[in-house]
Amino acid sequence: MQTKRKFVLILGAGQTGLSAINYLNKKNFKIFDTRNFNNLPENIKNNPLIEENLISEDSINIKLIDYVICSPGFDLTHQLIKKLNEQNISIKSDIEVFIENTDSKIILVTGTNGKTTVSLLLEKFISLKGFSSKAIGNIGNPVLNFVDTHKDYFVIEVSSFHLDISDNLKSDLSILLNISEDHLDRHKSFENYKHIKNSIFNNSKISIGNKDDENIKKGLTEYFNGDTNIDTANLNAVKVVLDNIGINFSFEELEKHKFKPEHRMEIFYKDKLNRVFINDSKATNCGATLAAINSLKGEKKFFLICGGQSKGADFSKLAEEIKKNCYGVIIYGEDKNLIFDELSDFNKLTTDSFEEAISLCLKVSKPDSKVLFSPACASFDMFKNFEDRGNKFKELILNERNS
Repeated sequence: MQTKRKFVLILGAGQTGLSAINYLNKKNFKIFDTRNFNNLPENIKNNPLIEENLISEDSINIKLIDYVICSPGFDLTHQLIKKLNEQNISIKSDIEVFIENTDSKIILVTGTNGKTTVSLLLEKFISLKGFSSKAIGNIGNPVLNFVDTHKDYFVIEVSSFHLDISDNLKSDLSILLNISEDHLDRHKSFENYKHIKNSIFNNSKISIGNKDDENIKKGLTEYFNGDTNIDTANLNAVKVVLDNIGINFSFEELEKHKFKPEHRMEIFYKDKLNRVFINDSKATNCGATLAAINSLKGEKKFFLICGGQSKGADFSKLAEEIKKNCYGVIIYGEDKNLIFDELSDFNKLTTDSFEEAISLCLKVSKPDSKVLFSPACASFDMFKNFEDRGNKFKELILNERNS
């Protein structure tokens, strides 16, 4: 009698799911997504392997599952997760699967803010010394797309969502840049979020942390100086990582070659009123916007645009800094009232429309001042991602030239 074949179950039919399909190739797999097929993005629906292998929860035979590749955005409170755990089915992130199947050296980078910048800088500086390197992971390059590629070093940006799935990732070196409140809608408490972030050290040969962040565990291999502005702190982190893998750069050399990713404190336009516009759409949490505000301290007060999805954040500390450093603020989006309510007795405007927020900004911001777009929130109430949001901001501001 022929027995049914075991299969790998992929949870989530997004970009991670697509990369898992490509990795599994001709192996037996099934895909489960909580969304109805008709509600999936067009590029997902149009993939014949998705439609052919998409399975309903009722059709899943847990006893035939070999292991599970869980997308970072999949809801870990879903009843299917409970059933899988009860049957001791191994649930892995795509990063865990990648690490198990590569002989390249692994550097893991996490932190509430700065991880994309640090990952890209590490890729650049490692390559400048003649070693092959690639930044992958949460940075936008799904890791399983590189499972057949060898590099001297893979620099993997790791989110708390990945660590929530895989809390024992093996690495040659791991670094935790900073911890401030973020994703509390998923992780439920700051204490839990801190615990998840610190789990990046659980299976690392070399562990590096920010010596000035009290939320990062003690007893690590080494610490970097984080008691400075975010750009310098990022370079300090990069230098300590490079020193620990035997790649030597002076801080002056790092300064010479540093860069910021697009949508991070990006000065892109000065208008006829001498207003300087800064796109910081990558600031998807309060900590990132606080860092942006801190980088402009010492200059005259500036105008702020913020808002979006709060992810359960506490805006009280941000409100204090806005009052000290800004002369006005426009708040938009789904959770605008959470920020508005913290800003009593302050010059503030709110709107439901992003376009109106920019229009109001152009009317009320002062000549000879800086205008900072640093949302402190996620973008998904109005946009596909923070890149889409930042591009729209720049488009609307640059259209002002022709008005």
